[in-house]
Amino acid sequence: MSGDARMRRRPRRSRRAPTYCTSRLESWARLGLWERQREPGFAPGEVVIDAIPRQAALRSRRGRKRPGADQGAGAAAAGASARSTVELAAELEALRAYHEDLLSSLQDAVIILDPEGRIVSVNPAAEELAGFSRTQVAGRPLDAVFPPPSALTALAARTVAMNRSHADFDAQIVRSDGTRLPVSMVVSLVSDPAGRPRGVVLVLRDLSRVRDMEEQLRRTDRLAALGVLAAGVAHEVRNPLVGIRAAAQLLERELAFPPHLREFTGIIIRQVDRLNRVVGELLSFAGPRPLQRRPCNINQLLEEALRLLEPALETARVVVARRYDPEIPAVAGDPDRLLQVFLNLTRNGAEAMANGGELTVRTRFERAAPQCGGRAAAVAEIADRGSGISPEVQRHLFDPFFTTKAGGTGLGLPISVRIVEEHGGAVEVIDRAGEGSTFRVLLPLAGDGEGAVA
Repeated sequence: MSGDARMRRRPRRSRRAPTYCTSRLESWARLGLWERQREPGFAPGEVVIDAIPRQAALRSRRGRKRPGADQGAGAAAAGASARSTVELAAELEALRAYHEDLLSSLQDAVIILDPEGRIVSVNPAAEELAGFSRTQVAGRPLDAVFPPPSALTALAARTVAMNRSHADFDAQIVRSDGTRLPVSMVVSLVSDPAGRPRGVVLVLRDLSRVRDMEEQLRRTDRLAALGVLAAGVAHEVRNPLVGIRAAAQLLERELAFPPHLREFTGIIIRQVDRLNRVVGELLSFAGPRPLQRRPCNINQLLEEALRLLEPALETARVVVARRYDPEIPAVAGDPDRLLQVFLNLTRNGAEAMANGGELTVRTRFERAAPQCGGRAAAVAEIADRGSGISPEVQRHLFDPFFTTKAGGTGLGLPISVRIVEEHGGAVEVIDRAGEGSTFRVLLPLAGDGEGAVA
């Protein structure tokens, strides 16, 4: 074969060299290195030498992050962290609001203490029960708000000392105004999962309404027993009284009756009349008449009672301050019996002010009166400015035959209470120490069908 022929075949053999190099460096074909072989002056060794740094450079570029990549990733992480913090804060706020709503909705008083015995939180029921606001007691020790010998402080200390819950269902606390309030109390420890104390929770329930209902029930039982006795006594006493009075009157009419003895027959007649009044009250107390119910406006009934007592009020130098609610709804009641109640209470209020003064007569509407079974009620208040009522007198105020007035029978208030209770209402007394007292009459409103005559 001639030399020219060998020269023509060499380029064909040299094209296989890159195939060998490509098999040695697997990525050459993918990187487009075969294009170099078509360039003028191509040498196979050049491909091997030049491909290695190009492949290394490509690998270096693949491993190197783009400019600003770190900053972008950091910003994204920071944004996610900020969103997480905001969401966590929102969840905590929602949880806090839920617990606030939960405590606020409870009817029982709740007081929360920290491990050192300081008040952390109180709910609105506790504020109303104790008479302190949350800002007044927050952070203060319990014994500073309820100083010893408070049953509440003693029970909390016993709970912490013995490391278990305690309860007292017949206790008293002293409110901010100094009044005593019957309560039931339960004191419980708050502990973490490891058993370490985290605080104390005190739950109190106002028992004043329960005690009032218990006293009302006892009074009703006493009145029922006395009513049966009074009915028998009244009938037995009334007949002789009629004879005594008639005999005294006949003696006065005798022409030969000594004039100087007429004074004594007058005393006999007056005392018989007084006994007859007592007997009449006993009969009214023992056997109440059926109520003749119809819609009544208590403003009009109070005004009629004041007109009937006007001469006596003027003599006693008593000035009446009227505070009527002009839109008060009607009650379903017997107007004659309710007038008897208002006459009695107004007379008592005037007599409580020996030197005269102002008698305030007020009416108002209560949407839900617990004393009337939670029904809406009309309220009449008669407030005097006398010396008030002592606690001892207040305990027996509604007992039959109990009186503090000379010549009183002690039946006016019991009869008034009985009349009001027959109407489904209640009578309350509020003593303002040294400033007088207020009698409240609560009567349920007239409902559908109650306006008919019974």
